[in-house]
Amino acid sequence: MLIQTHTIHPDSEAIFKAQATTPENIRATRSGIHEACTRCFKIETTEPGLKLRRCGKCKGVWYCTKECQTAHWPTHKKTCSPVDGSGIRRLVENFYANPLLNQYLQVCLVLHFDLLQRPRLDTPFMARVDVAIEPADIPEFLPILMGQPVQGTLRGMLQVNAFTPLPAAAMAALAPMRRQIWRAARESADKNGFARDSIGLVEFGNGSVGQTITVPVHVRAPALELARDASPWVMNSAVTGQTTELPLTIHTCMEFMNTHIRSDKKNQLLLRTEMRPSDIEIIRDAGAEASGTAARLLKAKMAREYIFRPMADLLQQTES
Repeated sequence: MLIQTHTIHPDSEAIFKAQATTPENIRATRSGIHEACTRCFKIETTEPGLKLRRCGKCKGVWYCTKECQTAHWPTHKKTCSPVDGSGIRRLVENFYANPLLNQYLQVCLVLHFDLLQRPRLDTPFMARVDVAIEPADIPEFLPILMGQPVQGTLRGMLQVNAFTPLPAAAMAALAPMRRQIWRAARESADKNGFARDSIGLVEFGNGSVGQTITVPVHVRAPALELARDASPWVMNSAVTGQTTELPLTIHTCMEFMNTHIRSDKKNQLLLRTEMRPSDIEIIRDAGAEASGTAARLLKAKMAREYIFRPMADLLQQTES
């Protein structure tokens, strides 16, 4: 049974320490993540002397030569758009390299694609995970939501806002690069004794912003066991003292991941960063009933996650 906390619970630090991965382990796992040329799929580690360079505008794709970049431009220009700073790539890599967070990502795939009953061994399956940067201290969230000015810089953290499986039609038209990512992961799993494990793809994105990162996800036995057991998630509120049991669902898996990240006060998970103007704007848009994708996903998350309930009540009182 999982124990996590709402706001600041007396045991939250001990619970986090018992579950959290060390920065050294995250960095070691991340070192095995390699970029590939978006057009020809060459990788620096397998091509002596090869030096990949990323697109200077979106910072989301890499090329081995100017020729590959030029040849791929007609395709890439449809989604290429500028991003603030370096974008979300390093944070996504740290999230992906975290075994606990990766396991709950696997559970989301198991639950939606029914992998307990129907393993997917020969064909790729894929979901999109929308992430965002929110204030690391929850009291700083409400003033932004209500449109108040931000004083100075704000420390932010990665949060998961949505899990959206790709429909069959989108999978039929899967881009060659993504199909190659899946094929390489499938071959690696087969070679290392995991031929009976499902391999999926996850595209990380940030609302309607153009930058996305696609990674293979190896659905391993512990994630299958966690989904099979389906123990409820117990949340203890430091405000009311109440204990709430939540069933194991895709939404509660995302809430677990978000709560675990929020409990990290010392950036042990390497998922803290300075908030960018675009991050702040998304929260303001959510409070102003704007129709953008990122704002809509944030509002949907706020409607279902436990930590936002007092905030929703306060907003309701303000509006009335």
